[in-house]
Amino acid sequence: LVEEMATIACDNHLIPATWWVLEKILDAQEEEMGSALSKFNVIQVFAQQLCGISEERELRVALSYLDEAGAIIYPQRSEQLRNTIVTNPSWLFKIFSVVSSINRPDPRFSDDWDRVCRDGVMSWSLTDHRLEAAEVKKEEYSDVLTLLNCFYILCA
Repeated sequence: LVEEMATIACDNHLIPATWWVLEKILDAQEEEMGSALSKFNVIQVFAQQLCGISEERELRVALSYLDEAGAIIYPQRSEQLRNTIVTNPSWLFKIFSVVSSINRPDPRFSDDWDRVCRDGVMSWSLTDHRLEAAEVKKEEYSDVLTLLNCFYILCA
């Protein structure tokens, strides 16, 4: 019975139940914190206190699994983003969409949009404008720009 409780079936694979609990905590964390971005050290505290995951290596393996399963985005291969976790991939995809879409262009940025279409280069002022349109918080700009660069949406 203990072994049954220690693992659960997830997409025909057995995973530690603590990983499933971690996923549910990450889902709830966005609502509570008001952000889909989190830092490794914050998640580590939740994992220790609420899931019983005390080893950093196990937490990183669990996060990697959740990333591969599509539940989160954990860009651990990027040195700049190794400690950043996107707890809601849809949030990031919405930003990708807003930043890269021309939807009723603001006349103040018509020259900037012409440059994007002509040269494939987005000015910083247009980037800021599009991040505002995507409702990205100012304190998240740096991480979001790094994520956009990591996924080749923008290149800095």
